[in-house]
Amino acid sequence: MMSSQCNLSPIFVYGTLKQGQPNHYLLSNYAGTQPCFLGKALTTDHWPLVISSPYHIPLLLDKRGTGKRVFGELYVVDAMLLKTLDDLEGHPYYYTRVSIFVELLDPRASCGVNTLSSCNDQSLVPDSRTIACEAYILFNFKKDLLNLEYLEDYTNSLSRPYIPCKDRPTDGPSGYSLVKDI
Repeated sequence: MMSSQCNLSPIFVYGTLKQGQPNHYLLSNYAGTQPCFLGKALTTDHWPLVISSPYHIPLLLDKRGTGKRVFGELYVVDAMLLKTLDDLEGHPYYYTRVSIFVELLDPRASCGVNTLSSCNDQSLVPDSRTIACEAYILFNFKKDLLNLEYLEDYTNSLSRPYIPCKDRPTDGPSGYSLVKDI
């Protein structure tokens, strides 16, 4: 959905990229154009958000209409940061970045509406609180993942701590093979 006019993309993050979570440093310490935090958001559709694998990875499964409305955060990022996020998420081989709608719950940034108005096709923004954006969704997942508990809001926890890629064993199974139906 990135616009060729402004080189910015609205992106919804729901897992380890949220504030206070293990991969948020990619957004907060970015050396390029600082991402604009638009505010907390909630998916307009229900999605199954689960935690899976020995690495406790939050997964948003491609099963729109199943699960719960998912809480997250909405940012506007530039093309270079989007590429960094794509690399983290393994787009398009692990997760796929797709268009979804979210409801902006507490608009925080002045760049929000103005930035999106200049960058998005207005037909994709039904009203000022519903925003067309992109999110990373897991396609071709193992169907037994639908039997896991559906979450509304991901938080890394001591009982199920997220294991970053750099801390995963190199001789064990990849996260990809544990959750993808290949």
